[in-house]
Amino acid sequence: MVDHLGPDAYDALVTAAETYRSALVVRLAGEAGLRTDEITRVEPRHLREAESVAGAHLLAVPATDADGEPGAPDETVDRETVVPASLAADLGRYATSEGIGDDEPYVDLSPRRVQMIVRETAARAADLSDAVPDDRVTPSVLRQTFARRLLVERDVDPRAVRDAGGWESLATLDSHLDALDGEALAAAVAGDGGRGDDRAERVEPVALPGFEALADSGSSDPAAAVAAGLAEADRWDEAWVVRRAVGGDGADVAAAAGVDAERLSNRGVTAGGPWLDAITEGAPAATDGRQETDGRPAVAVPAAHEGVTHGALCVVAADEGRVDESERRALVALGRCLGRAVTADRWRELLHSDAVTEVEFHATDEGAFLARASDRLDCRIEVASTVDVDEDASRAYLSVDGARPQDVAVVVEDAPGVSDFRVIETREEGCSASVRLADGSLVRGLIDHGATVRDASGADGRVRVVADFPEGTNVRPVADGLRDRFADVRLASKESVARSPRTESSLRDGVADRFTDRQWAALSAAYHGGYFDWPRGSTAEEVADAMGVSSPTFHNHLRKAQRALLDGLFEDGSERPIRAGDEPTARIED
Repeated sequence: MVDHLGPDAYDALVTAAETYRSALVVRLAGEAGLRTDEITRVEPRHLREAESVAGAHLLAVPATDADGEPGAPDETVDRETVVPASLAADLGRYATSEGIGDDEPYVDLSPRRVQMIVRETAARAADLSDAVPDDRVTPSVLRQTFARRLLVERDVDPRAVRDAGGWESLATLDSHLDALDGEALAAAVAGDGGRGDDRAERVEPVALPGFEALADSGSSDPAAAVAAGLAEADRWDEAWVVRRAVGGDGADVAAAAGVDAERLSNRGVTAGGPWLDAITEGAPAATDGRQETDGRPAVAVPAAHEGVTHGALCVVAADEGRVDESERRALVALGRCLGRAVTADRWRELLHSDAVTEVEFHATDEGAFLARASDRLDCRIEVASTVDVDEDASRAYLSVDGARPQDVAVVVEDAPGVSDFRVIETREEGCSASVRLADGSLVRGLIDHGATVRDASGADGRVRVVADFPEGTNVRPVADGLRDRFADVRLASKESVARSPRTESSLRDGVADRFTDRQWAALSAAYHGGYFDWPRGSTAEEVADAMGVSSPTFHNHLRKAQRALLDGLFEDGSERPIRAGDEPTARIED
């Protein structure tokens, strides 16, 4: 029976999390001691900095009412727990990037789904590391891990651990405490905690400057900001970010602090090392001293987001002391944040650039859903839109010509990475429908690489996808990444094109910047799901279910998106211009 995880097992569990949100679920239980239902209730307004201890953060855990629902804004607080600085920074950045309001939960899922995420992550970790027992890991086991780390590794007062985790009595924690011998009792009475001098002092992982620099970087270069932030810490002498070189041989230095890029190249960093392993294998790599790091310990972690590795974040210790597991965990989390920031930066560049790199990919791989479906059904399928429903999947809205809905459903059942087929409208020669896409889609693969897909279709067993990248994007690594999923992907064309006037005026200079990602997703899903049609193609509840959110959450984001859209039309008190032929006034009648 698993009762807690050791440092290596816990580190492997966090690393195995496939999404940003999954990692937060694990860390809220394992590093903040939250119960399953508590993870679904905490919100940004519950997190604050401690007034008495610099750098410490407290997370209020709201109580539930008699019906098991969170209370009103003035709800009672069950307790407050201490949150590691790295987790606090991660929560803040996640809330900002996802457009989560102060009174919206970080994890907008059911407790049942939270338990499933922990089990799925544990199963994945067990496949990757022998340190993790298997999928018997639960949020309760993570809470016990939280308790043991504080009691045994950090020698925290048991009463503080009891209150932080919300346990009813100290007896609950007895299994983690060893009995004290006479000498230890004497030392305890004398005032040194009874643990003796052989226990190393545990400190907060020193990756916090990197988190802070990333949060403050705004639209500037996130890689340079993280490297500079880490190099300012006494713990690290050097910090740099590398990316795979064009052609795949060696690496290029994207940013460096504490050392210049030329010196790194002279030391052989660009030729190979753990940093390249972190890029190619998508997992942390470390060394206790190499020529490239002048003999000092170094750690390299992937800068990745949603399966796309943009490069590796590398740090070199200021002395020969070993980099411990807590520091490595913090760096892994920072690498994920950096990967997400790089992806967001690419989308930002794409939105505001005057020119884009337009690429066209073709594929006939059976693993690509559009190729498989169009070949088996002898039909044509066009992707009208894609909407992110969570961090590892999108919902694609399709227009099918030449196949019946029931036939498409059969192909979906056999297609890897494609699921949850839903019919929106049935036509004489086809239908409008939607599917959930994970890894079985060329469209999803390009979105993961930060592209905007403008056209995607499948016919005669071949997929054609046209997408835009920011001007100057190196497309070769993108193509290599796609071939890892679909062996026969071919780059059919690549050219630099000016943005269309419509894109410039109606998107960049219009209202698109007013929406958060969640509001845009809700509005897009409602539009393409037929919610605004008459009669409606889908109800609000059906659209919400397709997006994997609750109906109140969907309505909340949709209403805010509609308000943002209307503000763009009516702000500043402007009147609708009257054109030739218009009536002076208008009224709405049944």
